[in-house]
Amino acid sequence: MRSMRLGVVLAAVGSVLLAACGGGSTSSGASNAADVTATLRAANWGGNPTENALVKKYEADFMTAYPKIKITQEEIPTNFEDKIKTEMSANNEPDAMYVSTALMNFAAPAGRLLDLTPLMSKWGVSADEYIPTLMTPWQLNGKQLALPKDFGDLVLFYNKSMFSAAGLSTPTSWDDIKADAKKLTTGTVKGLSLPADAARFDAFLLGFGGNVLSSDKTKAVLNSQQAQDALSYYSSFQLQDKSSALPDTLGATWPGDAFGKQKAAMVIEGGWLIPYMHDTYPTVQYGSIKLPKFPVKQSSLLFTNGWGCSAKTKNPDACMIFVKYMTGKVVQQQVLQSGFALPSRKDLGSDPAITANPDVKNLFDSATFATAWTFGPHESKINDAQNAALQSVLLGKSDVKTALDKAEADATAALSGG
Repeated sequence: MRSMRLGVVLAAVGSVLLAACGGGSTSSGASNAADVTATLRAANWGGNPTENALVKKYEADFMTAYPKIKITQEEIPTNFEDKIKTEMSANNEPDAMYVSTALMNFAAPAGRLLDLTPLMSKWGVSADEYIPTLMTPWQLNGKQLALPKDFGDLVLFYNKSMFSAAGLSTPTSWDDIKADAKKLTTGTVKGLSLPADAARFDAFLLGFGGNVLSSDKTKAVLNSQQAQDALSYYSSFQLQDKSSALPDTLGATWPGDAFGKQKAAMVIEGGWLIPYMHDTYPTVQYGSIKLPKFPVKQSSLLFTNGWGCSAKTKNPDACMIFVKYMTGKVVQQQVLQSGFALPSRKDLGSDPAITANPDVKNLFDSATFATAWTFGPHESKINDAQNAALQSVLLGKSDVKTALDKAEADATAALSGG
């Protein structure tokens, strides 16, 4: 559930993607977008009917606005990134594509993504239009290789009825959360459910001043004193306070399920929890707060996606115009108001779809201090190493330092191709 689609509020992680080798004529000499002529095949992740319908609508709207650029859609329901990687290896990749951080990690170092920086200047796209923390995942060596289309991040959700029954007010600090979790733990109900998942723990790690990788990204730094302090604190809810439990021990499949079943009074999740609660547990009353400041800084994690272009496209101007449109205010406002995703644009922060919903606003505002959750081309193994450490500690099979020593060794080996 770390990066599910957001339904009512959050950024879909498996979302839309435009793909294809460019047909049509090049038009790099055009100075007016309406004069640009090209044919682009468009491929999107086809696993979600709602998303597919949205993509078709926005593509049709785009072709109405730019009738000389033709878009042909393809839907890829499974293994989207693997297919794009295969096409890249065969020099048959998309013109324009949805770029996840994982695809960015594969394509950017190999020079397979087009530097959008000069095209942004040419076609009137300013980096200042977007939330700054959402621009950095798509930057490498001074180049902007994609533009963010949407995002998700983490906040703390709490059960209003359970808090009220216990005479508790909305928590505002980690001290409050600690004390409230203890008080709300009774019988089979826990005050909190923290999973053995790096996509939750890393918010604590960063907030305690630690990091996953060294600044040059050549080695893991998971056994630093800051990391040990973060994991000691993270695990203390379960091991010392007995106020947290893994979801499966609460008869749940994930923390949100435990929250919906009212087996956990608090969880740290993203916007995907909102449609889930609406559809599955509509009677549960809940609220949210931004994650409070940790000992060193306030922290959350960003799960985001972008639009980019192939470095081999024969139609860079058309591709840029398309990326501009799909990450522009018109499309992003419609996506936001449809309840499908959070926008990456600053100018939509005052939209009623955000300001009228406190939970959505907490999520949107958290982007200002959140960090993109991505660790380069070997991130899968790096996250496996972290998750194994978390599992080991939370199950009482290892102490914090021993578990993090192993995680650091395994993650560093992964960075070296081991």
